[in-house]
Amino acid sequence: MSKEEERQSEVERLRQLKARQPKKDSFPGTGVVLSDGIAAYCKEFDLISPFREINLKPANYKLSVGDEFAIGGKPGKLTSDPGRDTLEVPPFEVAIIKTRETLSIPRFLIARWNIQVKRAYQGLIWVGGPQVDAGYVGHLFCPIYNLSDKPVTLRYDDPIAVIDFEKTTEFHEGESKLYDVVPQLVLFEEYPSLKSALVTLVTDRLQAFQTDIQRIDKNTKESSEKQEERFNSFAAVALGGMGILFAVLALFVTVGDPKTMPFWAFFSVLFSFLAFLIAVGATKWRR
Repeated sequence: MSKEEERQSEVERLRQLKARQPKKDSFPGTGVVLSDGIAAYCKEFDLISPFREINLKPANYKLSVGDEFAIGGKPGKLTSDPGRDTLEVPPFEVAIIKTRETLSIPRFLIARWNIQVKRAYQGLIWVGGPQVDAGYVGHLFCPIYNLSDKPVTLRYDDPIAVIDFEKTTEFHEGESKLYDVVPQLVLFEEYPSLKSALVTLVTDRLQAFQTDIQRIDKNTKESSEKQEERFNSFAAVALGGMGILFAVLALFVTVGDPKTMPFWAFFSVLFSFLAFLIAVGATKWRR
């Protein structure tokens, strides 16, 4: 299925939910809707779908982790299959998580939602808008930051947020504003992605620091190699000069009188001196 077909399918599903919303409130009472009222609305027009009794609290409902998420701007998928049912939010990173539940809020209700207290104590901070407007239909998308120094692991269908419902004043035809039939943004990828400025800043600084270290290491290595070459050249020249010196001294000590020095001795000294000049020339060429 293409993205356009997927979008059209989702729009049609939301339209059907919207068509089931009543215009008049059939459940008596005012103020915050308690558990029996939430259950009655879910049965009447799918206020929350899928609805599960285990997630129903005295005056709110626990929303759970859905099948799509994004961490650091990179999207991901979750399923109920082992090994593909978990996501990990690193320290100081931001994640956007789609709720598993779809909401269908009629015009006589609004909703308020926030991250579960349990998750807040794990270091997750919710940064979304607290109110869901009257007439909204669709999934909710939960942007959270992990401000702790440890990664937080979430699983598909785990509770992550709580939502409560409150009744509005009477709706006046032609005067009260209506919500759009379906939201402008329908699919998960249509919502803007978020990246943690802190993680981005730290990553950039670490990369710059690593680059500086590599440059310093390269310069140090090159300097060390040059020093080694100079030492080797100096050692070669010094040893060559000492060789000539000892050769001449040995000849004088052995022969005694320079006038009686044999012919081969002069050639030996001459070749030693030429070797010394070549070593000196090679040293200057390397520099």
